[in-house]
Amino acid sequence: MWRVMKEALVIHPKLSVYAGAEYLCLYACKILQTLGYHVNLLSDSFDPEKAEKLYSMGEVLSRCTHIQLPEPTIAFPRKLLALKGLVYTIKLARFANSLRKRDFAIVLSTQSSIFCFPGKRLYHFVYELTDLFRYPMPLVRGAPQVGGPAKKAYFAILRIIYECLASVPRPSWYYVTGQQVLTGLSKLGRTNSSFFYPPSRVFKDGLPKKNRILQACRIAPEKRLELMFETARQMPNYEFYLVGKNLPAQKQSHPGYAELLLSKLPHNVSYFDSLVSDRPELLEESKVYFHTGLEKGILLILMEAMSAGCILVVPEKGVAGEVVRASGVGFQYNTLSEAVERLKTAIEGDAPWSASQISERAQQLGPVGFEKMIERLAG
Repeated sequence: MWRVMKEALVIHPKLSVYAGAEYLCLYACKILQTLGYHVNLLSDSFDPEKAEKLYSMGEVLSRCTHIQLPEPTIAFPRKLLALKGLVYTIKLARFANSLRKRDFAIVLSTQSSIFCFPGKRLYHFVYELTDLFRYPMPLVRGAPQVGGPAKKAYFAILRIIYECLASVPRPSWYYVTGQQVLTGLSKLGRTNSSFFYPPSRVFKDGLPKKNRILQACRIAPEKRLELMFETARQMPNYEFYLVGKNLPAQKQSHPGYAELLLSKLPHNVSYFDSLVSDRPELLEESKVYFHTGLEKGILLILMEAMSAGCILVVPEKGVAGEVVRASGVGFQYNTLSEAVERLKTAIEGDAPWSASQISERAQQLGPVGFEKMIERLAG
């Protein structure tokens, strides 16, 4: 007798971003497949070869059935862009209504989306409050509105149209990656929410450590790399590595920023135009991971650095400080002088944790806990 597989739906409208949330999406697909589910993946792109290159998840993605996210109509002239948004809103509403008719046992929206599934278990993953019900467009109540009065009024009209044509999502539960985001959801009345640690790729921790300070990130203003450079100037006898990419989206939103920043590279900072997954030895051989951004949500690189046995030195504010406080390993700073002091302590061997102890803690917080969480949801 043939066994009918249970159907799961994973929604990730912007899979083409290929950052931390996209790894989480694919990891969730992997767990569901292991549990015996056939996974349907709703996304804008479907590229197993790229998933394999970036995350070693090509086989996982190839075993999913792809549901193509509707794309906006491209042919509208510039002066009719407002009409283009209206047409796309109607298209999304019709798509949402067809989607809800399908029989899914569980739905994970690994980006907080606009799609509704009455009577089904629906779980939303939220990394920033600005992500709430935002993908692929902010068309339901509760989605934070951005822009000036005219733009807000325009989206209010689109929201009314969408909600007249399609139902709005009512998640069974929200999962967030930062305590500040969790507090923000509670203030919005969404108390059916809880904190979780995202899964991360595991790096080797057995390589000999070099007295090197590393940061890996995209080259963007929110990463505050100017602080890294100034810290390096205050520590001229120490070696710093910056591993990162100037992604197309960043070039479009901040033209010229990366070129100007990298033109001011201190003499003791080496820049590698690469993803850390393509040059894992740079992370695995570094003794210290130095973070400068103040993000409120998902930072897989911190867990990855810990898995490689790196000592974290991070801002006290933001999710990076939350990771250090929760794990009990690493140092926090508030000012430039504190960053210099903490880095020197970490690099000169006075830290109370061995590389293997740091790596073990990362395993406990990251992949293992995430797997157990998905198993509970799917059970």
